[in-house]
Amino acid sequence: MKEQKIKRVLILGIDALEYDLVEQWNLQNLKQKEYGKIQLPLQPGQEPATVIIWPCFITGKEPEEMGYSTVHVFSKPLQFLINILSPALRKIFVDEEAENRTEKKQGKQSMLDKMAEIVKKFGLSHSPTRKDIHAQSLFDNKQIQSIHLHIPVYDEDGFPEYRSEIAKVIGEKAYQPILELAQKKEFRQRTREVFKYLKKDNWQLLMQYFYVLDGVQHIYYNNPKKIAEFYLMFDEFVKKVSKELGPQTLLLIVSDHGQKKGIHTPYGFYSMNKKMNLNNPKIIDFKHEIENILTK
Repeated sequence: MKEQKIKRVLILGIDALEYDLVEQWNLQNLKQKEYGKIQLPLQPGQEPATVIIWPCFITGKEPEEMGYSTVHVFSKPLQFLINILSPALRKIFVDEEAENRTEKKQGKQSMLDKMAEIVKKFGLSHSPTRKDIHAQSLFDNKQIQSIHLHIPVYDEDGFPEYRSEIAKVIGEKAYQPILELAQKKEFRQRTREVFKYLKKDNWQLLMQYFYVLDGVQHIYYNNPKKIAEFYLMFDEFVKKVSKELGPQTLLLIVSDHGQKKGIHTPYGFYSMNKKMNLNNPKIIDFKHEIENILTK
């Protein structure tokens, strides 16, 4: 039977969804008909940064073309110096995100965070915002009727409030249940939003972003049982979503990186409910693929 033309695309952006864990636990709903690893736009030795990679995904551009390539956006003279100075400086400002640490890294990271904050106080840097994205995104394409929910950097509400507390809680077991409640609340709220919009016909492209797995894997980096609990929550969610989709809707699940033992892995994950025969895709390839599907 000939497969029907795709008229809608639903994207579930799941931060830190790890390919190897999906395979290890054989999560069939997350795998779908086609799945694999994604190449990320990384410089040598650079660890994946959420605030860089998601904007690259929605624009289909490498960081420099997208607008910025560091987790802090610096004034132009300082940005030039940061780009040419020693690897030690790049380690401070580029390669590490504040929440990305294990107990052993906390002391070092705390110092790096303080240095970054000092620079910010002088007005020489800021956290990236939509204004720093200089390339057209999927949601700026006037040929596509789209809805975007909580996309990092592109939307102001991309990250839940508890994200800023992640680093403080790592290793502090007394506070872990409090953040776990916040993480489950985020999951429930954002899954409800997906089901709400699935009932509407005012979109061709819908993207929902989930931060929760990133935070869970940082906090419980040495507790695979707790991490598995959240992976199974997502697997069951995808199962329910899939039942609501018609044959003309493409479901794309994508992550900006994976995560093992609290450290970001240098590849992402993707899966689709239709065979597209993508061969070792880059995360910047998906924008072009989606636009081809929805505008041809």
